[in-house]
Amino acid sequence: MLRSNCSISFFKNDLRRRQLWDGKCPVKNCSININSHKVPFQRYKGKVRYLPYCPEHGIRIHSSGFVYYNGPSKEDLMVATKRNLMFYSDYYTANFLKKENKLESGRLCYESSEDAVSYNVFAEMLSDGHALKKLVCYITKNNVGDNVELYLWGGKIDLKHNRFLPYKPLLDVRRHLERDIKRFGTEPDIMLVVPGKAVICIEAKFGSKNPIAKEKRETEGEKPKGREKLIERYCKKNRIIDASTIFDFSNTPKLFYEQLFRNIVFAASMAKLSGASEWHVINLRNQHVMNLKKGRPESMPIMRNIRSILKPKYKKRFSHLTWEQIYNIAVKGNKNLHNLTWYLKNKSLGCGRAFNIL
Repeated sequence: MLRSNCSISFFKNDLRRRQLWDGKCPVKNCSININSHKVPFQRYKGKVRYLPYCPEHGIRIHSSGFVYYNGPSKEDLMVATKRNLMFYSDYYTANFLKKENKLESGRLCYESSEDAVSYNVFAEMLSDGHALKKLVCYITKNNVGDNVELYLWGGKIDLKHNRFLPYKPLLDVRRHLERDIKRFGTEPDIMLVVPGKAVICIEAKFGSKNPIAKEKRETEGEKPKGREKLIERYCKKNRIIDASTIFDFSNTPKLFYEQLFRNIVFAASMAKLSGASEWHVINLRNQHVMNLKKGRPESMPIMRNIRSILKPKYKKRFSHLTWEQIYNIAVKGNKNLHNLTWYLKNKSLGCGRAFNIL
C-alpha cells in the first residue's frame, strides 16, 4: 500500500494548471508519473476504485483537483488533514477526527473542502477577538457587543480550553423536528451567537452549489426531499415557532433551496428557544466561482429567490455574502490576521486561484 511522508501544504503558486489525466502531478516541477502509482478511493457497487497518486507529494489526483493522502491508516489521515488546516489543526484533530463530533470529519483533506475553508477562516477570526464582532455588526446592522461565540457544525469552538460544546438549542430543535432522522440531520455549517441577542446561521459554499428540493422518495431515516414534505415537517409540524408568521408560500419559486429553507427554520427556532431577539441566515458563496459559472443555473440570484418565500418583516433576515466580502469586512488591514490574509490570497481550488482576492 502506497504511503507518503510529505507533510507540507500546496497553494496556488505551487501548482500548475493541468490537462485532465495528463499523467503528471499538479505540483510544479514534479516528474512523477502519477498513472504508475494508484491508490483506492472508495467502494462503488462492491468494487474498489483506484485513482492516480503522487507518492512524492502525498496527493491523490481527482478530475477536479487533489486530495492530501498520506496512507490508509487513521494516523495517515490525521497527517493529511492537518496539511489542509493552516490554523489550529491540533484542535481539529483532537475534537473532531478523534471524537467523531462531525459527519465526514475525514474529508477536510480535500483541496475543495468547504469545511476546511470554513474552519481555517472562522477559527482564525475567532482568535482575533474583533473580526467576528465586525462581521456580526455588518450582518445585523447593530452593535451587538463583544461576546460573539463561534459554533462550527453544531458545537462551540473553544480554542482556549480545547473544548467543543454542542449548542443545546440546536439539539432541542433536532429532537423536535428530526427525531426520526438517522442520517445527516440539519447541521448549520457556521453559527455566530450573541447570547440573548442574535443567532446567525451561515450555510457555506466553496466550490459547490446550493442543493434544490427534488420530488423523490426518501428512504427511512432520511430528511424529506420534496418541497411539500419539507414544508409539512419543518413548518406545519413545528411547535416552537409559528412558521406561518415568517413564511409566505403563496407564490413559491420553481427552485426551492431546501438547505437554506431548513437553516431559516432552525435559526428562528433556536433564537426562540435561546431567548435571542433576532435571527439571520447567510448564504456564503465564492465570488470567483460565481464569475466562472455565470449564466448557469447555480449562478442565479439566491437572495431574490429565498426572500420571495419570506413575509416582509423577515425578508432582510436572509442575506447573501461572499468569502471575498468577509475578507473586506473583517480581515483586510488587520495586522493580527496577516496569516489569514495570506491564506485567502493563496488558497487553491482546482489547482488554480480560489478567490478574487489580490
